[in-house]
Amino acid sequence: MTDNKVLGINSSDTNLRLADTSTRFANHFVDTVGVFFIVFVNAMVLDGLLGAIPKDGSPILGIYFFVLYVFYHALFEHYFGKTPGKFLSKTHVVTINGLRPTFANILGRNLCRLIPLDNISFLISKRGWHDEFSKTCVVYDN
Repeated sequence: MTDNKVLGINSSDTNLRLADTSTRFANHFVDTVGVFFIVFVNAMVLDGLLGAIPKDGSPILGIYFFVLYVFYHALFEHYFGKTPGKFLSKTHVVTINGLRPTFANILGRNLCRLIPLDNISFLISKRGWHDEFSKTCVVYDN
């Protein structure tokens, strides 16, 4: 198929195919909509039902929503190996050795999403910074 060394995958499994940029963008779009939905529902519960959101905002809310963002991805990837966007595109996350990532790999990967300009790091790096730093990649399902 494809030389995995060129793709940055150290696996000898030649069935692993690195997901292309357009697939990764589609994953990102679907998952961003998913995160916004969860944030919206949380805000409705916190404000509408509990009245817990101050009128002038709070820095703690920003941190809370960042935590929701990270854990949306991390929990889906830990339990299923993929987020809803990856379910639709038939891709999943693996380590560069082609193995299932540990929760530490996944948490690190998703904390790296908070790095400014990570979303456009695909212009510099084949896999993006959050994959480069966590030694993971997104591959097509077999």
